[in-house]
Amino acid sequence: MCGSNSRREFFTTAEVEGRRYGKDKPLFVLTSARTFSAAEEFTYNLKNLNRATIVGETSGGGAHPGGVRRITDHFGIWLPDGRAINPITKTNWEGTGIEPHIKVAAAGALQAAHLDALKKLRATAADPRHRDQLDAAIAALDKATGGSDK
Repeated sequence: MCGSNSRREFFTTAEVEGRRYGKDKPLFVLTSARTFSAAEEFTYNLKNLNRATIVGETSGGGAHPGGVRRITDHFGIWLPDGRAINPITKTNWEGTGIEPHIKVAAAGALQAAHLDALKKLRATAADPRHRDQLDAAIAALDKATGGSDK
Protein backbone atom coordinates (compact mmCIF):
# COMPACT_ATOMS: atom_id res chain seq x y z
CA MET A 1 0.00 0.00 0.00
CA CYS A 2 2.98 2.31 0.54
CA GLY A 3 3.09 4.88 -2.23
CA SER A 4 -0.45 4.28 -3.44
CA ASN A 5 -3.13 6.93 -3.41
CA SER A 6 -6.08 4.67 -2.72
CA ARG A 7 -8.79 4.97 -0.09
CA ARG A 8 -10.56 2.20 1.80
CA GLU A 9 -13.57 2.68 4.03
CA PHE A 10 -14.33 0.42 6.97
CA PHE A 11 -17.76 -0.02 8.51
CA THR A 12 -19.27 -2.04 11.31
CA THR A 13 -22.35 -4.19 10.98
CA ALA A 14 -25.55 -2.16 11.34
CA GLU A 15 -27.23 -4.82 13.48
CA VAL A 16 -25.48 -6.85 16.14
CA GLU A 17 -27.26 -9.66 17.98
CA GLY A 18 -27.47 -9.65 21.74
CA ARG A 19 -28.22 -7.22 24.52
CA ARG A 20 -27.20 -3.58 24.19
CA TYR A 21 -25.23 -1.65 26.76
CA GLY A 22 -27.40 1.34 26.00
CA LYS A 23 -26.44 4.73 24.65
CA ASP A 24 -27.64 6.55 27.76
CA LYS A 25 -25.42 4.71 30.24
CA PRO A 26 -22.24 6.56 31.17
CA LEU A 27 -19.08 5.21 29.61
CA PHE A 28 -15.52 6.09 30.63
CA VAL A 29 -12.28 5.42 28.76
CA LEU A 30 -9.04 5.69 30.76
CA THR A 31 -5.94 6.84 28.89
CA SER A 32 -2.26 7.44 29.45
CA ALA A 33 0.64 8.72 27.37
CA ARG A 34 1.16 5.04 26.45
CA THR A 35 -2.31 4.71 24.92
CA PHE A 36 -1.46 4.35 21.24
CA SER A 37 -2.64 3.31 17.79
CA ALA A 38 -5.80 1.13 17.77
CA ALA A 39 -6.60 2.02 21.39
CA GLU A 40 -6.45 5.66 20.34
CA GLU A 41 -8.80 5.11 17.43
CA PHE A 42 -11.32 3.50 19.79
CA THR A 43 -10.96 6.44 22.19
CA TYR A 44 -11.05 9.09 19.43
CA ASN A 45 -14.20 7.64 17.90
CA LEU A 46 -16.05 7.42 21.22
CA LYS A 47 -14.98 10.95 22.16
CA ASN A 48 -16.12 12.46 18.87
CA LEU A 49 -19.41 10.57 18.96
CA ASN A 50 -19.93 12.15 22.41
CA ARG A 51 -20.35 8.62 23.70
CA ALA A 52 -17.67 8.46 26.41
CA THR A 53 -15.89 10.59 28.96
CA ILE A 54 -12.13 10.32 28.45
CA VAL A 55 -10.13 10.39 31.69
CA GLY A 56 -6.36 10.43 32.15
CA GLU A 57 -3.43 11.70 30.13
CA THR A 58 -3.15 12.82 26.52
CA SER A 59 -2.58 9.72 24.41
CA GLY A 60 0.57 9.00 22.40
CA GLY A 61 -0.51 10.33 19.00
CA GLY A 62 -0.15 7.36 16.64
CA ALA A 63 -2.84 7.39 13.96
CA HIS A 64 -0.99 6.28 10.84
CA PRO A 65 -0.55 2.55 10.25
CA GLY A 66 2.61 1.36 8.59
CA GLY A 67 5.45 -1.08 8.69
CA VAL A 68 9.18 -1.62 8.44
CA ARG A 69 10.69 -1.36 4.97
CA ARG A 70 14.12 -2.81 4.24
CA ILE A 71 16.63 -0.30 2.91
CA THR A 72 19.65 -2.63 2.88
CA ASP A 73 20.37 -6.07 4.33
CA HIS A 74 21.19 -4.41 7.65
CA PHE A 75 18.98 -1.34 7.71
CA GLY A 76 15.24 -0.76 7.73
CA ILE A 77 12.93 2.14 8.42
CA TRP A 78 9.35 2.34 9.57
CA LEU A 79 7.12 4.09 7.04
CA PRO A 80 3.46 4.98 7.32
CA ASP A 81 1.30 3.42 4.64
CA GLY A 82 -2.09 4.71 5.65
CA ARG A 83 -3.99 7.41 7.45
CA ALA A 84 -7.05 7.13 9.65
CA ILE A 85 -9.65 9.78 8.82
CA ASN A 86 -12.54 10.25 11.21
CA PRO A 87 -15.84 10.97 9.40
CA ILE A 88 -16.84 13.54 12.04
CA THR A 89 -13.60 15.52 12.44
CA LYS A 90 -12.22 14.82 8.93
CA THR A 91 -8.81 14.39 10.56
CA ASN A 92 -7.11 12.26 13.21
CA TRP A 93 -4.88 12.34 16.29
CA GLU A 94 -1.49 11.80 14.59
CA GLY A 95 1.26 13.61 16.49
CA THR A 96 -1.13 15.33 18.88
CA GLY A 97 -2.78 12.51 20.78
CA ILE A 98 -6.25 12.69 22.26
CA GLU A 99 -6.95 15.23 24.97
CA PRO A 100 -9.01 13.75 27.79
CA HIS A 101 -12.12 15.46 29.12
CA ILE A 102 -10.74 15.01 32.64
CA LYS A 103 -6.97 15.53 32.73
CA VAL A 104 -5.28 13.57 35.49
CA ALA A 105 -2.15 11.41 35.83
CA ALA A 106 -2.73 7.87 34.58
CA ALA A 107 -2.30 6.48 38.10
CA GLY A 108 -5.31 8.51 39.27
CA ALA A 109 -7.55 8.00 36.23
CA LEU A 110 -9.68 5.21 37.68
CA GLN A 111 -10.42 7.17 40.85
CA ALA A 112 -11.16 10.34 38.85
CA ALA A 113 -13.56 8.42 36.58
CA HIS A 114 -15.22 6.83 39.61
CA LEU A 115 -15.67 10.23 41.25
CA ASP A 116 -17.09 11.74 38.06
CA ALA A 117 -19.51 8.81 37.67
CA LEU A 118 -20.74 9.26 41.24
CA LYS A 119 -21.23 13.00 40.69
CA LYS A 120 -23.19 12.38 37.49
CA LEU A 121 -25.41 9.88 39.30
CA ARG A 122 -25.86 12.35 42.16
CA ALA A 123 -26.95 15.09 39.75
CA THR A 124 -29.85 12.97 38.48
CA ALA A 125 -30.81 11.11 41.66
CA ALA A 126 -34.44 11.78 42.61
CA ASP A 127 -34.63 9.73 45.81
CA PRO A 128 -33.25 11.63 48.85
CA ARG A 129 -31.88 8.40 50.38
CA HIS A 130 -30.06 7.59 47.17
CA ARG A 131 -28.61 11.14 47.06
CA ASP A 132 -27.41 10.73 50.66
CA GLN A 133 -25.71 7.43 49.77
CA LEU A 134 -24.05 9.04 46.76
CA ASP A 135 -22.94 12.03 48.87
CA ALA A 136 -21.34 9.62 51.35
CA ALA A 137 -19.62 7.68 48.57
CA ILE A 138 -18.34 10.90 46.99
CA ALA A 139 -17.02 12.16 50.33
CA ALA A 140 -15.31 8.83 51.07
CA LEU A 141 -13.66 8.65 47.65
CA ASP A 142 -12.67 12.30 47.83
CA LYS A 143 -11.09 11.76 51.26
CA ALA A 144 -9.30 8.59 50.12
CA THR A 145 -7.79 10.36 47.12
CA GLY A 146 -6.89 13.56 48.96
CA GLY A 147 -9.23 15.76 46.93
CA SER A 148 -11.45 18.55 48.12
CA ASP A 149 -14.53 18.08 45.91
CA LYS A 150 -17.93 17.11 47.16
